[in-house]
Amino acid sequence: MQNMWAVGGLLASYASVVSAVQSIKVSGSDFVNSATGDRFQIIGVAYQPGGSAGFNPGSDPLSNGTSCLRDAAIMQSLGINTVRVYNVDGTIDHDLCASIFNDVGIYMLLDVNSPLPNQSLNSGDPASSYDSDYLTRIFQVVESFKNYPNTLGFFAGNEVLENDQEGSTVPPYLRSVTRDLKNYIAKHSTRSIPVGYSAADVRDILGDTWAYLQCAINGSTSDMSRIDFFGLNSYSWCGPAATFQSSTYDQLVALFSNTTVPVFFSEYGCNKVLPRGFTEVQTIYGSEMTPVFSGGIVYEYAQEISNFGLVSLNNNNTASLRTDFDNLQSEYNKLNVTLLESGNSTATKLSPPTCKSSLISSTTFNNEFNIPSVPPGGQDLIDNGISNPNNGKLVTVTQDNVPQVVYASNGSPIKGLAIKPLPNDQSNTPQGGNDSGSASSTSSGTAATPTATKKAAAGKTEMSAFGLLVSVVAAMWFF
Repeated sequence: MQNMWAVGGLLASYASVVSAVQSIKVSGSDFVNSATGDRFQIIGVAYQPGGSAGFNPGSDPLSNGTSCLRDAAIMQSLGINTVRVYNVDGTIDHDLCASIFNDVGIYMLLDVNSPLPNQSLNSGDPASSYDSDYLTRIFQVVESFKNYPNTLGFFAGNEVLENDQEGSTVPPYLRSVTRDLKNYIAKHSTRSIPVGYSAADVRDILGDTWAYLQCAINGSTSDMSRIDFFGLNSYSWCGPAATFQSSTYDQLVALFSNTTVPVFFSEYGCNKVLPRGFTEVQTIYGSEMTPVFSGGIVYEYAQEISNFGLVSLNNNNTASLRTDFDNLQSEYNKLNVTLLESGNSTATKLSPPTCKSSLISSTTFNNEFNIPSVPPGGQDLIDNGISNPNNGKLVTVTQDNVPQVVYASNGSPIKGLAIKPLPNDQSNTPQGGNDSGSASSTSSGTAATPTATKKAAAGKTEMSAFGLLVSVVAAMWFF
Protein backbone atom coordinates (compact mmCIF):
# COMPACT_ATOMS: atom_id res chain seq x y z
CA MET A 1 0.00 0.00 0.00
CA GLN A 2 2.93 2.32 0.53
CA ASN A 3 3.48 2.53 -3.24
CA MET A 4 0.43 4.78 -3.59
CA TRP A 5 2.53 7.63 -2.23
CA ALA A 6 5.80 9.09 -3.37
CA VAL A 7 8.49 8.65 -0.74
CA GLY A 8 8.81 11.78 1.38
CA GLY A 9 11.88 13.23 3.08
CA LEU A 10 14.17 11.36 5.44
CA LEU A 11 12.37 12.61 8.50
CA ALA A 12 8.99 11.42 7.30
CA SER A 13 10.47 8.08 6.24
CA TYR A 14 12.07 7.28 9.56
CA ALA A 15 9.72 8.82 12.11
CA SER A 16 7.33 5.87 12.20
CA VAL A 17 10.17 3.39 12.57
CA VAL A 18 11.57 4.96 15.73
CA SER A 19 8.30 6.11 17.32
CA ALA A 20 5.36 4.09 18.59
CA VAL A 21 2.93 5.11 21.26
CA GLN A 22 3.01 3.30 24.58
CA SER A 23 0.12 0.91 25.04
CA ILE A 24 -2.64 1.83 27.47
CA LYS A 25 -3.72 -0.52 30.25
CA VAL A 26 -6.50 -0.52 32.83
CA SER A 27 -5.56 -0.04 36.46
CA GLY A 28 -8.55 0.06 38.78
CA SER A 29 -10.90 2.75 37.53
CA ASP A 30 -8.26 4.52 35.42
CA PHE A 31 -6.66 4.08 32.03
CA VAL A 32 -2.90 4.49 32.47
CA ASN A 33 0.12 4.70 30.21
CA SER A 34 1.87 1.33 30.52
CA ALA A 35 5.34 2.91 30.47
CA THR A 36 4.97 6.14 32.46
CA GLY A 37 2.08 5.29 34.76
CA ASP A 38 0.41 8.59 33.86
CA ARG A 39 -3.37 8.61 33.80
CA PHE A 40 -4.84 8.55 30.29
CA GLN A 41 -7.95 10.62 29.69
CA ILE A 42 -9.79 9.89 26.45
CA ILE A 43 -10.09 12.98 24.25
CA GLY A 44 -11.72 11.47 21.20
CA VAL A 45 -14.06 11.54 18.22
CA ALA A 46 -16.20 8.89 16.55
CA TYR A 47 -14.79 8.04 13.12
CA GLN A 48 -17.12 6.25 10.69
CA PRO A 49 -17.33 8.19 7.40
CA GLY A 50 -20.34 7.02 5.42
CA GLY A 51 -22.14 5.69 8.47
CA SER A 52 -23.20 2.08 8.83
CA ALA A 53 -24.72 2.15 5.34
CA GLY A 54 -21.25 2.88 3.99
CA PHE A 55 -19.75 -0.29 5.49
CA ASN A 56 -19.16 -3.13 3.08
CA PRO A 57 -16.72 -6.03 3.45
CA GLY A 58 -13.47 -5.20 1.72
CA SER A 59 -13.19 -1.63 2.99
CA ASP A 60 -13.63 0.36 6.18
CA PRO A 61 -12.51 3.73 7.62
CA LEU A 62 -9.05 2.34 8.45
CA SER A 63 -8.26 0.78 5.07
CA ASN A 64 -7.63 3.88 2.91
CA GLY A 65 -4.24 5.40 3.66
CA THR A 66 -4.85 8.58 1.67
CA SER A 67 -8.03 9.37 3.61
CA CYS A 68 -6.42 8.45 6.91
CA LEU A 69 -3.49 10.80 6.26
CA ARG A 70 -5.85 13.71 5.64
CA ASP A 71 -8.09 12.89 8.60
CA ALA A 72 -5.20 12.21 10.98
CA ALA A 73 -3.69 15.62 10.17
CA ILE A 74 -7.04 17.29 10.85
CA MET A 75 -7.56 15.32 14.06
CA GLN A 76 -4.04 16.02 15.28
CA SER A 77 -4.67 19.74 14.99
CA LEU A 78 -8.01 19.29 16.76
CA GLY A 79 -6.11 17.86 19.72
CA ILE A 80 -7.65 14.42 20.14
CA ASN A 81 -5.86 11.27 21.30
CA THR A 82 -8.47 8.61 20.42
CA VAL A 83 -10.77 7.60 17.57
CA ARG A 84 -13.69 5.22 17.94
CA VAL A 85 -14.37 3.13 14.83
CA TYR A 86 -17.65 1.22 14.78
CA ASN A 87 -17.38 -1.10 11.76
CA VAL A 88 -14.14 -2.71 10.60
CA ASP A 89 -13.32 -5.68 8.39
CA GLY A 90 -10.82 -7.91 10.16
CA THR A 91 -9.74 -9.61 6.93
CA ILE A 92 -8.22 -6.57 5.19
CA ASP A 93 -5.06 -4.46 5.56
CA HIS A 94 -5.12 -1.65 8.14
CA ASP A 95 -1.35 -1.26 8.52
CA LEU A 96 -0.94 2.14 6.89
CA CYS A 97 -3.87 3.81 8.63
CA ALA A 98 -2.97 2.34 12.02
CA SER A 99 0.63 3.48 11.52
CA ILE A 100 -0.43 7.00 10.54
CA PHE A 101 -2.58 7.34 13.66
CA ASN A 102 0.25 5.86 15.72
CA ASP A 103 2.67 8.45 14.32
CA VAL A 104 0.47 11.31 15.49
CA GLY A 105 -0.23 9.79 18.90
CA ILE A 106 -3.85 8.77 18.35
CA TYR A 107 -5.25 5.52 19.78
CA MET A 108 -8.02 3.35 18.33
CA LEU A 109 -11.11 2.05 20.15
CA LEU A 110 -12.75 -0.58 17.96
CA ASP A 111 -16.18 -2.17 17.94
CA VAL A 112 -15.86 -5.86 17.07
CA ASN A 113 -19.42 -6.12 15.71
CA SER A 114 -20.95 -4.84 12.49
CA PRO A 115 -24.48 -4.13 11.20
CA LEU A 116 -24.27 -7.01 8.73
CA PRO A 117 -26.27 -10.20 9.39
CA ASN A 118 -24.79 -12.60 11.97
CA GLN A 119 -22.06 -10.14 12.95
CA SER A 120 -23.52 -8.95 16.25
CA LEU A 121 -25.61 -10.28 19.11
CA ASN A 122 -29.33 -10.36 18.42
CA SER A 123 -30.75 -8.50 21.41
CA GLY A 124 -34.15 -10.10 20.83
CA ASP A 125 -32.74 -13.63 20.82
CA PRO A 126 -29.08 -13.60 21.89
CA ALA A 127 -28.76 -17.39 22.03
CA SER A 128 -29.51 -17.70 18.32
CA SER A 129 -26.68 -15.36 17.32
CA TYR A 130 -24.04 -16.52 19.81
CA ASP A 131 -22.27 -19.19 17.75
CA SER A 132 -18.85 -20.05 16.33
CA ASP A 133 -19.42 -18.07 13.14
CA TYR A 134 -20.03 -14.96 15.21
CA LEU A 135 -16.92 -15.66 17.31
CA THR A 136 -14.87 -16.07 14.14
CA ARG A 137 -15.97 -12.60 13.05
CA ILE A 138 -15.01 -10.86 16.29
CA PHE A 139 -11.74 -12.81 16.61
CA GLN A 140 -10.81 -11.65 13.09
CA VAL A 141 -11.00 -8.07 14.35
CA VAL A 142 -8.74 -8.95 17.29
CA GLU A 143 -6.19 -10.58 15.02
CA SER A 144 -6.16 -7.61 12.68
CA PHE A 145 -5.58 -5.00 15.41
CA LYS A 146 -3.85 -6.77 18.31
CA ASN A 147 -0.29 -5.95 17.20
CA TYR A 148 -0.76 -2.20 16.90
CA PRO A 149 0.44 -0.47 20.09
CA ASN A 150 -2.19 2.23 19.59
CA THR A 151 -5.07 -0.23 19.81
CA LEU A 152 -6.63 1.03 23.04
CA GLY A 153 -9.40 -1.52 23.36
CA PHE A 154 -12.36 -3.38 21.91
CA PHE A 155 -16.08 -2.84 22.47
CA ALA A 156 -17.81 -6.20 22.89
CA GLY A 157 -21.15 -4.51 22.27
CA ASN A 158 -22.80 -1.18 21.56
CA GLU A 159 -26.26 -0.34 22.93
CA VAL A 160 -27.33 -3.99 22.94
CA LEU A 161 -29.50 -3.26 25.99
CA GLU A 162 -32.12 -0.55 25.49
CA ASN A 163 -35.16 -1.69 27.48
CA ASP A 164 -36.30 -3.80 30.42
CA GLN A 165 -37.03 -6.87 28.31
CA GLU A 166 -33.53 -6.95 26.85
CA GLY A 167 -32.17 -6.38 30.35
CA SER A 168 -33.75 -9.65 31.45
CA THR A 169 -32.11 -11.86 28.80
CA VAL A 170 -29.06 -10.27 27.17
CA PRO A 171 -26.62 -9.45 30.04
CA PRO A 172 -25.25 -13.00 30.50
CA TYR A 173 -24.42 -13.14 26.80
CA LEU A 174 -22.56 -9.84 26.96
CA ARG A 175 -20.41 -11.36 29.68
CA SER A 176 -19.90 -14.47 27.54
CA VAL A 177 -18.68 -12.41 24.58
CA THR A 178 -16.42 -10.40 26.87
CA ARG A 179 -14.98 -13.62 28.33
CA ASP A 180 -14.36 -15.14 24.91
CA LEU A 181 -12.65 -12.00 23.61
CA LYS A 182 -10.42 -11.71 26.66
CA ASN A 183 -9.51 -15.41 26.59
CA TYR A 184 -8.67 -15.17 22.90
CA ILE A 185 -6.49 -12.11 23.50
CA ALA A 186 -4.74 -13.81 26.41
CA LYS A 187 -3.98 -16.82 24.22
CA HIS A 188 -2.96 -15.07 21.01
CA SER A 189 -1.74 -11.56 21.84
CA THR A 190 1.60 -10.53 23.31
CA ARG A 191 -0.14 -7.97 25.53
CA SER A 192 -3.41 -7.56 27.36
CA ILE A 193 -5.93 -5.39 25.47
CA PRO A 194 -8.95 -4.03 27.37
CA VAL A 195 -12.45 -5.18 26.42
CA GLY A 196 -15.53 -3.19 27.41
CA TYR A 197 -19.11 -2.22 26.62
CA SER A 198 -20.81 0.91 25.26
CA ALA A 199 -24.23 1.56 26.79
CA ALA A 200 -27.20 3.64 25.71
CA ASP A 201 -28.21 6.34 28.18
CA VAL A 202 -31.40 4.58 29.27
CA ARG A 203 -31.51 5.49 32.95
CA ASP A 204 -33.98 2.74 33.90
CA ILE A 205 -31.37 0.07 33.17
CA LEU A 206 -28.10 2.02 33.06
CA GLY A 207 -27.03 1.44 36.66
CA ASP A 208 -27.93 -2.23 36.56
CA THR A 209 -26.09 -2.73 33.26
CA TRP A 210 -22.91 -1.26 34.72
CA ALA A 211 -23.29 -3.17 38.00
CA TYR A 212 -23.91 -6.48 36.21
CA LEU A 213 -20.94 -6.15 33.86
CA GLN A 214 -18.30 -4.72 36.23
CA CYS A 215 -18.63 -7.16 39.14
CA ALA A 216 -16.46 -10.24 39.58
CA ILE A 217 -18.07 -13.67 39.74
CA ASN A 218 -17.06 -15.38 42.97
CA GLY A 219 -15.04 -12.26 43.76
CA SER A 220 -12.26 -13.38 41.45
CA THR A 221 -10.13 -10.55 40.06
CA SER A 222 -9.20 -12.91 37.21
CA ASP A 223 -12.83 -13.30 36.11
CA MET A 224 -12.55 -13.01 32.32
CA SER A 225 -16.25 -12.27 31.83
CA ARG A 226 -15.92 -8.95 33.66
CA ILE A 227 -15.62 -5.84 31.48
CA ASP A 228 -12.44 -3.76 31.63
CA PHE A 229 -14.20 -0.44 30.92
CA PHE A 230 -17.70 1.01 30.58
CA GLY A 231 -18.69 3.54 27.93
CA LEU A 232 -21.85 5.63 27.94
CA ASN A 233 -23.49 7.18 24.86
CA SER A 234 -25.11 10.28 26.34
CA TYR A 235 -26.55 13.43 24.79
CA SER A 236 -28.04 15.05 27.87
CA TRP A 237 -25.92 18.25 27.77
CA CYS A 238 -27.66 20.41 25.17
CA GLY A 239 -26.75 23.99 24.37
CA PRO A 240 -24.84 26.78 26.12
CA ALA A 241 -27.35 27.11 28.95
CA ALA A 242 -26.79 23.52 30.14
CA THR A 243 -25.04 22.96 33.46
CA PHE A 244 -23.59 20.12 35.48
CA GLN A 245 -26.96 19.77 37.18
CA SER A 246 -29.41 20.46 34.33
CA SER A 247 -27.60 17.96 32.10
CA THR A 248 -27.86 15.37 34.90
CA TYR A 249 -24.09 14.90 34.72
CA ASP A 250 -24.18 15.23 38.50
CA GLN A 251 -26.45 12.19 38.63
CA LEU A 252 -24.08 10.22 36.41
CA VAL A 253 -21.13 11.05 38.65
CA ALA A 254 -23.12 9.88 41.67
CA LEU A 255 -24.21 6.69 39.88
CA PHE A 256 -20.68 5.69 38.93
CA SER A 257 -18.92 7.10 42.01
CA ASN A 258 -17.80 3.68 43.23
CA THR A 259 -16.83 2.25 39.85
CA THR A 260 -13.93 -0.17 39.73
CA VAL A 261 -13.47 0.13 35.94
CA PRO A 262 -12.85 3.24 33.83
CA VAL A 263 -16.09 4.99 32.85
CA PHE A 264 -16.22 7.49 29.99
CA PHE A 265 -18.58 8.96 27.42
CA SER A 266 -18.31 6.64 24.40
CA GLU A 267 -20.45 9.21 22.56
CA TYR A 268 -21.51 12.76 23.43
CA GLY A 269 -22.41 15.99 21.68
CA CYS A 270 -26.11 16.91 21.58
CA ASN A 271 -27.05 18.84 18.43
CA LYS A 272 -30.35 20.40 19.48
CA VAL A 273 -28.59 23.77 19.37
CA LEU A 274 -26.40 24.44 16.32
CA PRO A 275 -23.60 25.15 15.90
CA ARG A 276 -22.56 23.14 18.91
CA GLY A 277 -20.51 25.07 21.44
CA PHE A 278 -19.22 22.01 23.34
CA THR A 279 -19.34 23.85 26.65
CA GLU A 280 -19.58 20.45 28.36
CA VAL A 281 -15.89 19.83 27.60
CA GLN A 282 -14.75 21.96 30.55
CA THR A 283 -17.03 19.98 32.86
CA ILE A 284 -16.13 16.53 31.50
CA TYR A 285 -12.45 17.29 32.04
CA GLY A 286 -12.95 19.39 35.15
CA SER A 287 -12.76 18.75 38.88
CA GLU A 288 -16.40 17.68 39.21
CA MET A 289 -16.09 14.73 36.84
CA THR A 290 -12.47 13.59 36.44
CA PRO A 291 -12.40 11.77 39.80
CA VAL A 292 -14.97 9.38 38.25
CA PHE A 293 -14.97 9.81 34.45
CA SER A 294 -12.07 9.17 32.07
CA GLY A 295 -12.99 11.58 29.30
CA GLY A 296 -15.18 11.13 26.27
CA ILE A 297 -15.67 10.72 22.52
CA VAL A 298 -17.46 13.38 20.50
CA TYR A 299 -20.00 12.16 17.96
CA GLU A 300 -18.85 12.49 15.20
CA TYR A 301 -16.01 13.33 12.82
CA ALA A 302 -17.72 13.21 9.41
CA GLN A 303 -20.90 15.10 8.60
CA GLU A 304 -23.77 12.74 7.79
CA ILE A 305 -27.52 13.15 7.40
CA SER A 306 -27.92 13.12 11.19
CA ASN A 307 -26.01 16.44 11.34
CA PHE A 308 -23.40 15.67 14.00
CA GLY A 309 -20.29 16.23 11.86
CA LEU A 310 -17.20 18.23 12.70
CA VAL A 311 -15.89 17.96 9.13
CA SER A 312 -17.64 17.71 5.77
CA LEU A 313 -16.00 15.17 3.45
CA ASN A 314 -16.78 16.34 -0.07
CA ASN A 315 -17.32 14.22 -3.16
CA ASN A 316 -14.14 15.54 -4.82
CA ASN A 317 -12.00 14.20 -1.91
CA THR A 318 -11.62 17.65 -0.37
CA ALA A 319 -12.73 18.31 3.20
CA SER A 320 -14.24 21.34 4.89
CA LEU A 321 -13.97 22.11 8.59
CA ARG A 322 -17.26 23.14 10.18
CA THR A 323 -17.93 25.69 12.90
CA ASP A 324 -18.47 22.77 15.29
CA PHE A 325 -14.82 21.83 14.69
CA ASP A 326 -13.63 25.33 15.59
CA ASN A 327 -15.72 25.41 18.75
CA LEU A 328 -14.55 21.99 19.91
CA GLN A 329 -10.92 22.85 19.20
CA SER A 330 -11.30 26.05 21.20
CA GLU A 331 -12.66 24.14 24.18
CA TYR A 332 -9.94 21.49 23.97
CA ASN A 333 -7.28 24.20 23.92
CA LYS A 334 -8.39 25.36 27.36
CA LEU A 335 -7.66 22.00 28.99
CA ASN A 336 -4.83 21.48 31.46
CA VAL A 337 -3.33 18.28 30.07
CA THR A 338 -0.75 17.99 32.84
CA LEU A 339 -3.52 17.99 35.42
CA LEU A 340 -5.53 15.42 33.44
CA GLU A 341 -2.54 13.06 33.39
CA SER A 342 -2.09 13.20 37.15
CA GLY A 343 -2.48 9.77 38.68
CA ASN A 344 -4.78 8.74 41.51
CA SER A 345 -3.25 5.99 43.64
CA THR A 346 -6.62 5.17 45.20
CA ALA A 347 -8.39 4.75 41.87
CA THR A 348 -5.72 2.41 40.52
CA LYS A 349 -5.95 0.04 43.50
CA LEU A 350 -9.69 -0.62 43.52
CA SER A 351 -11.01 -4.18 43.57
CA PRO A 352 -14.29 -5.20 41.91
CA PRO A 353 -17.36 -6.11 43.96
CA THR A 354 -18.43 -9.74 44.07
CA CYS A 355 -21.35 -10.47 41.77
CA LYS A 356 -24.57 -11.00 43.70
CA SER A 357 -28.25 -10.37 43.13
CA SER A 358 -28.33 -7.45 45.57
CA LEU A 359 -26.23 -5.38 43.12
CA ILE A 360 -29.22 -5.21 40.79
CA SER A 361 -31.97 -2.78 41.73
CA SER A 362 -34.62 -3.56 39.11
CA THR A 363 -36.93 -6.52 39.54
CA THR A 364 -36.92 -7.16 35.79
CA PHE A 365 -33.18 -6.93 35.12
CA ASN A 366 -31.23 -10.20 35.13
CA ASN A 367 -29.74 -10.72 38.60
CA GLU A 368 -28.29 -14.18 38.06
CA PHE A 369 -24.73 -14.64 36.93
CA ASN A 370 -25.06 -17.91 35.05
CA ILE A 371 -22.86 -17.17 32.06
CA PRO A 372 -23.52 -19.26 28.92
CA SER A 373 -20.78 -21.70 27.96
CA VAL A 374 -18.70 -21.20 24.83
CA PRO A 375 -20.79 -22.38 21.83
CA PRO A 376 -19.82 -25.53 19.88
CA GLY A 377 -16.57 -24.96 17.99
CA GLY A 378 -15.79 -21.79 19.91
CA GLN A 379 -13.30 -23.25 22.34
CA ASP A 380 -11.25 -24.65 19.47
CA LEU A 381 -11.07 -21.15 18.00
CA ILE A 382 -9.92 -19.76 21.34
CA ASP A 383 -7.35 -22.49 21.90
CA ASN A 384 -5.93 -22.77 18.39
CA GLY A 385 -6.80 -19.46 16.77
CA ILE A 386 -8.87 -18.71 13.69
CA SER A 387 -7.78 -19.91 10.27
CA ASN A 388 -5.58 -17.58 8.22
CA PRO A 389 -5.49 -14.67 10.66
CA ASN A 390 -4.76 -11.27 9.18
CA ASN A 391 -2.12 -9.96 11.59
CA GLY A 392 -1.53 -6.25 11.34
CA LYS A 393 1.82 -4.54 11.96
CA LEU A 394 3.19 -1.02 12.03
CA VAL A 395 4.77 0.11 8.75
CA THR A 396 6.87 3.08 7.73
CA VAL A 397 4.78 6.13 6.84
CA THR A 398 6.48 7.65 3.82
CA GLN A 399 4.47 10.84 3.42
CA ASP A 400 3.45 13.51 5.88
CA ASN A 401 1.99 16.21 3.59
CA VAL A 402 -1.73 15.94 2.87
CA PRO A 403 -2.35 15.87 -0.92
CA GLN A 404 -6.06 16.75 -0.73
CA VAL A 405 -7.34 20.28 -0.26
CA VAL A 406 -8.82 20.98 3.17
CA TYR A 407 -10.80 24.17 3.75
CA ALA A 408 -11.11 26.09 7.00
CA SER A 409 -14.62 26.89 8.18
CA ASN A 410 -14.44 30.31 6.47
CA GLY A 411 -13.77 28.64 3.11
CA SER A 412 -10.05 29.38 2.91
CA PRO A 413 -7.78 26.46 1.93
CA ILE A 414 -5.42 25.44 4.71
CA LYS A 415 -1.86 25.55 3.42
CA GLY A 416 0.86 23.13 4.45
CA LEU A 417 -1.48 20.64 6.12
CA ALA A 418 0.57 17.66 7.29
CA ILE A 419 0.85 15.12 10.03
CA LYS A 420 3.56 15.84 12.58
CA PRO A 421 5.05 12.60 13.89
CA LEU A 422 5.46 12.85 17.65
CA PRO A 423 8.78 11.99 19.32
CA ASN A 424 9.39 9.98 22.45
CA ASP A 425 6.30 7.77 22.18
CA GLN A 426 3.95 10.66 22.99
CA SER A 427 0.18 10.68 22.65
CA ASN A 428 -1.46 13.65 20.98
CA THR A 429 -2.76 16.56 23.06
CA PRO A 430 -4.56 19.84 22.34
CA GLN A 431 -1.98 22.16 20.81
CA GLY A 432 -3.46 25.60 21.33
CA GLY A 433 -3.85 26.14 17.59
CA ASN A 434 -6.81 27.48 15.62
CA ASP A 435 -7.68 26.32 12.11
CA SER A 436 -10.77 28.46 11.67
CA GLY A 437 -9.61 31.23 9.46
CA SER A 438 -6.40 31.81 7.66
CA ALA A 439 -5.44 30.56 4.24
CA SER A 440 -1.87 30.64 5.50
CA SER A 441 -2.65 28.24 8.32
CA THR A 442 -0.07 25.49 8.77
CA SER A 443 -1.99 23.16 11.04
CA SER A 444 -1.28 19.49 11.23
CA GLY A 445 -3.35 17.93 11.95
CA THR A 446 -24.12 0.22 16.91
CA ALA A 447 -23.05 1.66 13.75
CA ALA A 448 -22.96 5.31 12.85
CA THR A 449 -26.66 5.35 12.01
CA PRO A 450 -28.42 7.50 14.65
CA THR A 451 -29.70 5.36 17.48
CA ALA A 452 -32.83 6.28 19.37
CA THR A 453 -30.61 8.25 21.72
CA LYS A 454 -29.03 10.20 18.87
CA LYS A 455 -32.36 10.85 17.19
CA ALA A 456 -33.66 12.30 20.43
CA ALA A 457 -30.61 14.51 20.66
CA ALA A 458 -30.96 15.58 17.03
CA GLY A 459 -34.54 16.49 17.53
CA LYS A 460 -33.95 17.00 21.05
CA THR A 461 3.78 18.92 19.92
CA GLU A 462 5.32 19.42 17.34
CA MET A 463 8.73 17.61 16.82
CA SER A 464 11.54 19.31 18.72
CA ALA A 465 14.80 20.44 17.11
CA PHE A 466 16.58 17.70 19.03
CA GLY A 467 14.16 15.07 17.72
CA LEU A 468 14.71 16.33 14.19
CA LEU A 469 18.48 16.18 14.61
CA VAL A 470 18.38 12.64 15.99
CA SER A 471 16.19 11.42 13.13
CA VAL A 472 18.36 12.94 10.42
CA VAL A 473 21.62 11.74 11.99
CA ALA A 474 20.20 8.26 12.32
CA ALA A 475 19.21 8.24 8.69
CA MET A 476 22.63 9.47 7.57
CA TRP A 477 24.39 6.88 9.72
CA PHE A 478 22.23 4.15 8.25
CA PHE A 479 23.35 5.05 4.74
